Amino acid sequence: MRCKKCNSRLADHDLWCVECGTQTSVINNELSALKSMKKSREGIKSNVSAMVPAMGFSIITGAIPIAILTWIFARYVEYSTSVQMLLNLGLKSVLYSIFMPMLFLPFVSVCATDGYKIELKDLLASFRNYPRYFLFSLINALYFSLIYIVCFGFPGFGSDPILRLVWIVLLNYWFAIALPAPVIMERTGLNPLKAIRMSYKHLHDLRWNIYLMSLIFILLNIFGFALLVFPALFTLSWTYFAIRDYTDLLIEYELLEYRI
Repeated sequence: MRCKKCNSRLADHDLWCVECGTQTSVINNELSALKSMKKSREGIKSNVSAMVPAMGFSIITGAIPIAILTWIFARYVEYSTSVQMLLNLGLKSVLYSIFMPMLFLPFVSVCATDGYKIELKDLLASFRNYPRYFLFSLINALYFSLIYIVCFGFPGFGSDPILRLVWIVLLNYWFAIALPAPVIMERTGLNPLKAIRMSYKHLHDLRWNIYLMSLIFILLNIFGFALLVFPALFTLSWTYFAIRDYTDLLIEYELLEYRI
């Protein structure tokens, strides 16, 4: 492979030309998130019905309690002082973190197989990993709480309106960082914080590709839950395998070489 600008010879996995710094076609072609998602979708087609028990279990024990908590906090919980706001955010972080691991535990089974099927017995066996994913969930929840405080301010103090836009940027940027972290945890054995740090440090060149994948799956799963949950049985299983396949592709291209 040669650089389209300076014609320098490049290795097959080079993302940038070592001579002129021009981006190669690898990011948009070989590392295309959309192409990887399509491949994963083809892989799960014949196994969707077999994964219904496992996906249903994750939805019942994870997604539905989270939806109920969100409704309760939105309807019944109010605060008017800074202390009340901090207590509210702290309570939300802990409660959400109790149920969020139920949506992350399928990554254990997904990463333990080369195929495209999750069985309920394998999902139940992955419960020994609950503490790791509780910590992962808590890190995410505390981050969301922190950027909320920074961008929306405390009651009675407020903040610059432009920070509302900053909040949207920080929220979406975090999705692109956190998305590969569960698979990184499974492939490397790193703890949640180090896995997130590795994603942040090594995948900046692919951040837009990863964000595009996260945005598509967030919208698909919200749409699936809105349609009486049943479509989510497919979109959720597709989400797990697509994230696994794309992260494994990045590992294959040596983008996640572990360095202490």
